[in-house]
Amino acid sequence: MRFVNEVAMTHATNECLLWPFAKKGAGYGTIWIDGRLVGTHRYICERVHGAPPTPDHDAAHSCGHEGCVNPHHLEWKTAAENMADKLIHGTHHRGERNPQAKLTEAEAREIISLKGLESKVALAERFGVSTGTIGDIHRGRNWSWLIDATTDQP
Repeated sequence: MRFVNEVAMTHATNECLLWPFAKKGAGYGTIWIDGRLVGTHRYICERVHGAPPTPDHDAAHSCGHEGCVNPHHLEWKTAAENMADKLIHGTHHRGERNPQAKLTEAEAREIISLKGLESKVALAERFGVSTGTIGDIHRGRNWSWLIDATTDQP
């Protein structure tokens, strides 16, 4: 708490202030508050801006750095607003940036381009994924940003 009170809450510059202690796997700082482990950025955001406007609001980083606890970089945003910021900052984990991704963006584009030309079974075998994954890509459930919404084509 000493770091939060004496360093973070008094941080006056616009530079990121990185949490130097325990972190979750994604790089977010953690702190024990009232017997619960909470995100440090969320705790500081609440101290600076009050409680979130709704339960659907996240403590979002305007700097794009998940380890930052600079109070000037934290604000309440909806999950959709926060995701849009992650796309702008390049800190998103969609597509091949997702550690669990089995396909590259080029492979997903090829799967989209072969919709209706090659069977889902053949595509699944060729790319080493399930037919369900192929169907999800064709329907826009996965890799949806690669499909133009107006023409349903890549």
